[in-house]
Amino acid sequence: MSQLGALLMAKLHTLRHAVAGVRRESKLKVAFVSVSVALLWLAAFAVSFATFRFLDRFGNELLGTRNLSLSEVLVPRLLSVFALVLLFMLLFSNALLAFATFYRSRETQALAAYPLSGRTVFLSRFVEIVFFASWASAFLGSPVLLAYGLVRHAPLGFYLTALLGYLPFVLIPAAGGAVLAMLAARIVPRLPRPAILLLGAAVLLGAFLLFRAQLKAAQREAGLDVGPLVELAGRAQSPLLPSQWFAGAVLEAAQGERAGATFHLLLLTANGVFAVWLAAEMASALLLPSMASFPAPRRGRRRRAGARALEWLLRRLPAPVRSLSVKDITVFRRDPAQWSQFAIFFGILALYVANMRTSSPKFEQAFWQTFITLANTVASLLVLATLTTRFIFPLVSLEGRRFWLVGLAPLPRRLLVLQKFALASAICCPLTVALVALSSFRLALAPAPFAIAVGTAFVSSFALSGLAVGLGSLYPDFTAEEPARVVSGMGGTLTFIASLVYVILAAGAETTALHWLRHPHGRAWPLAGALACLAVGAVVTTVVPLRLGIRHLERAEF
Repeated sequence: MSQLGALLMAKLHTLRHAVAGVRRESKLKVAFVSVSVALLWLAAFAVSFATFRFLDRFGNELLGTRNLSLSEVLVPRLLSVFALVLLFMLLFSNALLAFATFYRSRETQALAAYPLSGRTVFLSRFVEIVFFASWASAFLGSPVLLAYGLVRHAPLGFYLTALLGYLPFVLIPAAGGAVLAMLAARIVPRLPRPAILLLGAAVLLGAFLLFRAQLKAAQREAGLDVGPLVELAGRAQSPLLPSQWFAGAVLEAAQGERAGATFHLLLLTANGVFAVWLAAEMASALLLPSMASFPAPRRGRRRRAGARALEWLLRRLPAPVRSLSVKDITVFRRDPAQWSQFAIFFGILALYVANMRTSSPKFEQAFWQTFITLANTVASLLVLATLTTRFIFPLVSLEGRRFWLVGLAPLPRRLLVLQKFALASAICCPLTVALVALSSFRLALAPAPFAIAVGTAFVSSFALSGLAVGLGSLYPDFTAEEPARVVSGMGGTLTFIASLVYVILAAGAETTALHWLRHPHGRAWPLAGALACLAVGAVVTTVVPLRLGIRHLERAEF
């Protein structure tokens, strides 16, 4: 067996043991996660199916012909847009994950000490990078493609083409992201810090101006104008883009054009294999030298000055809480894979707030005011749920194998969990409340809906933070070295699903409150009842997971 085959076989045995370890998990947790994942998939399928059916029926009336539907005009172009967006998202996520896997993982450092080539080390870890970066898009994209195939009465070859085309499609951004990570690790540490900051600021500013111009061009007045939307979506279509190859293979397979679908599928496969080969060749020359020359965390005056600044800002906190908070913030700040994802999230939110408008006459109607207010709050809470699952849930697990030291310290484990919760709430609450308040101000909401939206964001910040910290304490993984691996486990999946359930319930309570607020013959008790349900739900979501997590850590032996 070759060296690469032996490493992949070891990974396969590790995966097999991980799957077998699910049997030792709580049956209630396994059942809840399984049923919730299935319901989430079915909900995505139902929404996609209803949307495609609506486009088919509504499009005939809009276009004035029975031979052409709106879905036949828009869906091919929108699929190209979504595939292009997915391509860039996978490129960035693979770059960040590759950086953490190659330069922050002890397993990769151990492999580099063995007589293995850089190509072998790269390919052995590349498989994990592709899986962790691409499984979510496969899970959420499969119900959409299935719904489209059923609505369009696509042949069986459509589903096979979508399945076979996805793997080479994700290999291209995965290889590109890995190459970007290796080049950045090789070049960026040699640049002076001001040059790095200026380069990053220039990239962010250019991306902001570009997307802002595109979003402004896409804004429409009241009414539906299909022509400009088709023209805007057509900009994403280019024969040189892998996203267009994937979209072309899927669409031609749906129409029964086997020759065109096979051509695009072979084009994807050839370029995917070539991209992986090229990345492996570059890894043979870049990976091991960049790992050897990658700078270790500096502990000079600048590091000590940063810690002293944090301690001064948190000086009013008790000493144990202050020290733990400084440690958590410092670990987060020193990990580029963490803070870069955090910056991307809030960059997207900045675009969201910057492009809000109230120029449509429909916004003056009560229904549209309620709908847009609710959509704005739900969008903010969904982003918060993603952030808490991605960054807050792993906080306890990131204490690592040395967690037993905490048990020896004169520090109650209850205090450790509460410190994580306080830190998470102190970060999430101001950001979420400011986002909802600013977006509500841009929407020119009346004082009462404004207060309801901001209040929902306020209590939800504590609820989602408590849920993530509590479940992270209840289901810790002290063997994982990377936050992405912690989140990808059953505990992270449970946290995200529970966060979605809370967001849905909070949205229902807010909808009821906004409805009775604008009802012409509304009464005070339904409004008060909805707000009370929102507050009680937030308290229960905060307290119950925290108590369960504290009880688990206090009883566990490490």
